[in-house]
Formats: sequence, structure tokens, C-alpha cells
Amino acid sequence: MTSTTPDSRATAHPLPLPPRLRPGTALYRAGTGRTVLRAADGELFEIALPDPAIAAVHAALTGPDGAGLPPELDAFAAAGHLGARPGWPAGRRRVGVVRTPADPGALAPLAAALTLAGAIALPLDPGDDPERLAAADVDALCWLHDGPAPRSWTRLDALADRGVAWQRISREGRHVLIEPVAARPGDVRHADVRARRLAAAGSGHRHLTAYWDGAAAGELTLGDERPDEAERRLVAALVAQDLCAWAHDAAPRPGSLTPHATPARRRLRVVDLDTGDITDHPVLPVPATAP
Repeated sequence: MTSTTPDSRATAHPLPLPPRLRPGTALYRAGTGRTVLRAADGELFEIALPDPAIAAVHAALTGPDGAGLPPELDAFAAAGHLGARPGWPAGRRRVGVVRTPADPGALAPLAAALTLAGAIALPLDPGDDPERLAAADVDALCWLHDGPAPRSWTRLDALADRGVAWQRISREGRHVLIEPVAARPGDVRHADVRARRLAAAGSGHRHLTAYWDGAAAGELTLGDERPDEAERRLVAALVAQDLCAWAHDAAPRPGSLTPHATPARRRLRVVDLDTGDITDHPVLPVPATAP
């Protein structure tokens, strides 16, 4: 645990009114009689302030208005410990959602998760024409495919060049693959994920390719592998979180509880529906090569 002393002489920082701790932050008394701050990233700090100052900070953080703000709050604000839960940015709210095979009932959990997060979910008909989808007046396109990713997704990689964020989710058996959101030059697109996975498969790349081709041709013999409602809601929450990170241009927030967090735009996330395990695989774009 680190000890820190907020300096009331710190440079003044804009305070929210009424001032509130950032979501995930806690201020409390420890058994030693000292005050401890749990930061939003999970780090713990002792706060070396006298009891009257701590009482004034507590009163300001729990009071109804911004009257009588103690100067120590400036230090809390400057360190990033104050703030409200951010809403979805207005300029990136329109999210087109597609699902194949088309199933409005299966699409409902994602639409609900996006709506709760503050986005506007707009169901779109399946298709792979970038011109048509780019003309749909959406800020982002999210496509769920209930099976291995279709090869035609590579045609939609151009959406990111048109200013439309491009998010892909597919399922292989009981594993759901959530690909990075591509929204700018240099982002990871479906063609990159496809190439990286084949390279990682080593000598098994032929088997993986045959699995993808067999799924596209409807030639796989399958068991009962489709997600149930609870599993769909889990995936929907994770997908909405990735789109929200894109909308906010959010950077990863590594801390004591998540020391190796990978940026959402640089990872392939795999969800094991049978165990609940979530594994993040760092992935980079495939460099352009000479013909």
C-alpha cells in the first residue's frame, strides 16, 4: 500500500458539481485509524490528512451541492479520483447490428446491452456489400455470426476506411470469438485475424481452413452447441463494452487487479461458454508485403 498526502496547494482542477468520487473509487477508515483510498484501478493508498480535513472531504463528497468545498478536493480531482460515469458520446451512438442466420430473438440481448450503455441499436439486414452498409448512416457496424466467421467479412474491412467502426463476433463450437473493433488506419481487421490464426495454427492450418470451409458449405456434423439465453447475454455485455471503449477512445486501465490488460483494439477475445473462461490474445495487423 502506498501512502500519499493530498496537497491543498495543488493546481486547481475543475470539480464536478456536486463533487463525487469516480466510479470504482472508495474512501474509508482502516483499522490503523488512517484513511485509505481505493482508486478505480484497484490500487490502495493511505491518505495523510488530519481528521478535520477528511471530515470536510467526506461531507463534500456526500452532500447535496457544491457549497463549502474544501481545498483538498482539488488534489483528488487532479489525481483523477473524482468524476461521474461517462455517457455514450453522442457522435458515435448509432450502432448497426446484424446477425446471421437472421434471428431477431437472438439479436435482442445485444440490442438491449447497447441501449443500456447509451447507444442506439439499429437492426440491419444481413449482407456483405460495404457500399450498402456504409450508406446505412451508422457510426459502427456490429455483426454476430452464429458459426465460424464467413470469409466474406474481409470485404467489409473497408468500412473502417469510410469512418465506420467494424466489429465482428463469431462462434466456433462452444467458443465465441470477439474480434477487435477496426475504426482507423492500422487497426486489426478481419483479414488480419484470419491470417494470424492460420499462422498460429502451424501445421494444423489446413485443418482449421477445412473447418471454416465445411461450416460455410453446411457440411459439419454438429452436436447441440448453440448458446442459451444466459450465454447470449454474457457475450452481448462484452461486445457492448468493447464498442463503448471505441466510442470513448478509451485506453486500457492496468492496475493491481488487471496488470496485463490488453487494449481492446489490439486483442482477440475468446469466451469459453462451457467454463466461463475469457482469454485475451494480443493481435497485430499483418504488414503489407510486396507481391
